Amino acid sequence: MVNFEIKGVEGLSDFERQEINSILEKGYEKIKRKTKIDFVLEVVVKVHAKGDVNRKKKHFSIKASVSKTVRDFEATSDGWDLHKAMHQALEALETEAEHIFRASEQHS
Repeated sequence: MVNFEIKGVEGLSDFERQEINSILEKGYEKIKRKTKIDFVLEVVVKVHAKGDVNRKKKHFSIKASVSKTVRDFEATSDGWDLHKAMHQALEALETEAEHIFRASEQHS
């Protein structure tokens, strides 16, 4: 079961929403393999655009966090490309999960 929450998608197109859902489903599974426990993946997407939000050039800020685990952690990313910004945030969460859960396995 994929367990994630997305906030801030009001200013996004349907295509961008589908892209976020697809990336999050894959990212959730990757992090789950590293943590080996259930967690909630929370993502906040902010769109920075002057004037019309539907214009071509948008700047995205992503804040992704993992909660309801032994230790909560988060990562942020931003950029002009939504796909790349989402991947950067999720890769940072994966790295953090590796550090946290590898260290806890070594001390067990």
